[in-house]
Amino acid sequence: MPIHHFYYLTIVFVAFLSIATQHTFATGNLREGGKVVDREFDFYVLSMSFQPEFCHQHRKEHFPGCESPLDFWRGSLTLHGLWPEDYDGSWPSSCTNEKFDPKTVEDLGPERFYRLWPNVKATNYDDNGDNGNVRYSFWEHEWTKHGTCTGLTQDEYFDTALKHFLPTPQIVRKNYGASIAVQRNELLEAYRNDTGYYDAGIYGDVVLVCSGGKYLSEVRTCVAKAKDGSGSRRIKCIPQVQKESNCANEILFAKFYVDQDDGHVMMVE
Repeated sequence: MPIHHFYYLTIVFVAFLSIATQHTFATGNLREGGKVVDREFDFYVLSMSFQPEFCHQHRKEHFPGCESPLDFWRGSLTLHGLWPEDYDGSWPSSCTNEKFDPKTVEDLGPERFYRLWPNVKATNYDDNGDNGNVRYSFWEHEWTKHGTCTGLTQDEYFDTALKHFLPTPQIVRKNYGASIAVQRNELLEAYRNDTGYYDAGIYGDVVLVCSGGKYLSEVRTCVAKAKDGSGSRRIKCIPQVQKESNCANEILFAKFYVDQDDGHVMMVE
């Protein structure tokens, strides 16, 4: 083989290896993998959690926030995260080594985090004792895995997520712990009419995620990326995100396990 042909093939091979090592694309479940280097992305997935169901799934761990929940959490889902996503169904993950700065919580208001984006594994936003490391662990995880890929500062990333907090329709509070299920379409309709979700024909319905296909666990929606990297308006989710919806036609809303024994609802504020 002529030397110049060998040299050309070597350059092509090295270039291919460079591209291959910079981009690993998601396979399997949408939330279990993704690109690990590329910071470019197309939009956000906003995910909200129903804490009574989370606490039920972890009831043997006796998390402080599950033992003494805010009454607000009985009728409202809370933030899980704001996740960069690509139109092809892949997503960037853990893009830089920038460490989470707890000062962000103080900058934006601990009360906002505790009420709207709680870490139920910790006692509350005032905790500075032995549980101090646990206090920030949830937000640290969200920043490390997702926030570092947005190009935003920590204050900007968390403030963007908090500003896009998705209101929960009253049907959830009214049926908290009820034994009679709510119809899936009824819940979707409530999100359209009660939360200012706009025209579902244009923006799509929320994505309903259930434990065992029955108990509401998460609600997801999609948010457009603004030019500065923050979120702008809600948009219709891509098919890959829509497929995460797994709720059956009948949906139940779990109680906090501390409310189960005698049916008494603890009013903790």
